[in-house]
Amino acid sequence: MLFCGLLAGCSVPGSSNPPLIDDSVTITGTVSAPVVANSGLLSAAGQNNDAAAFARFLASSTLKVNGRVTEFSLNATNRELKVEKLPPAAAYELELRCGDFSLIAFAPHSGRQISLSYGLSLRSTAEWYLRAAFCSSSNFSIDQFSEYQVSSSLVDTLVTNFQTELNKSGLASSAWRLAASNGASSLVKDRDLAGVMQRTGSAFSYNGSFAGTVYYLRLNGSGVPVMEVQATALLTCVSSGNTVNGSLKIEPQAVRPIDNYTITSQPSTVSFAFAGTLGGSYLRFTRRAANDGSPLSGKDLDSWFIFPVNGGLAVQAENLDLAYRTGIQTRAGDFILRKK
Repeated sequence: MLFCGLLAGCSVPGSSNPPLIDDSVTITGTVSAPVVANSGLLSAAGQNNDAAAFARFLASSTLKVNGRVTEFSLNATNRELKVEKLPPAAAYELELRCGDFSLIAFAPHSGRQISLSYGLSLRSTAEWYLRAAFCSSSNFSIDQFSEYQVSSSLVDTLVTNFQTELNKSGLASSAWRLAASNGASSLVKDRDLAGVMQRTGSAFSYNGSFAGTVYYLRLNGSGVPVMEVQATALLTCVSSGNTVNGSLKIEPQAVRPIDNYTITSQPSTVSFAFAGTLGGSYLRFTRRAANDGSPLSGKDLDSWFIFPVNGGLAVQAENLDLAYRTGIQTRAGDFILRKK
């Protein structure tokens, strides 16, 4: 009977109850509170994390991980935050809030034990705001860039801007969040991915075929988007060294007018061959019109910038035809292709 009791709840060969595998994740990082002039925004502050200020921070802080309130521990001696038993995810966003002020950090999934490289600090917060600003501008989710790190020079600039704002004694919570968001947006504006982030993952192979349902924009004569097109796209590539030869076919499936624009003609299928150049894991090329004697003969139509994200390839296209606006325009987050 004792032997049978010991077997209770255990897995044996042939059992219908296999043992559960613990794949939960633990995240750790040092908390470093910045100087905040307005005590109403953050009552516990101090660049040096003195004992009294840190004790107040510990006593009144809450933590959210990927938007959900989560239990955590915070060591008063070494200022280490630890959160355990997290379910696996592509990436993690941590927000440690005290009063009306938050420290935020982004961490890609890298195993069951994850250490925050910037801890929870003004620097980690600046890094997160830059990620969020870039993703929002191109319609990405933030976890699609788990294999990228934000440019350290942009982080440095934003940290300096943040501290300037936090030195204002009358700064309110809403004003701080708006200033943080606007500061990050202004830094990433008019920059492509390569100007904001660098990929840290292994080299990406462009060999093969990639397909998906995508969306792109058509422009009017003034360059304003007037139509969103849903299409199926097929990209085929063969790479050799830093050169990629391939073809891209985009077949429209449906259209949606923007701001009550009257659609007088349906977009046609776009199909062309290209020779592109690789820079790291980024592919670039320009599509040109055929030399057929037409007004656009031999002229640039659109530029293409393609890069890997979680789940496939993101495609950023920009119209270059200023005369007739025949080029394709995309937000990269709306044009994701997956390996076939």
